[in-house]
Amino acid sequence: MAGNTRGKLKEQFEGIHNNYSWALTHMERALVIIKEHKPELSDSIAAMAEETQTLDKLAQGIYSKL
Repeated sequence: MAGNTRGKLKEQFEGIHNNYSWALTHMERALVIIKEHKPELSDSIAAMAEETQTLDKLAQGIYSKL
């Protein structure tokens, strides 16, 4: 456990990254379950996954500057 502000912030952003990774895993699993039964839902989940990846990259960028 970190003792200073920088270390505490790094821990928080590591947690953010881990949460995005889990979210992406669940979205991928959802796409496997849906397959092509509901194309509009598949498209929505794929778009959400793409935006989640963008948010994750932003968080990683902040982390790298701490």
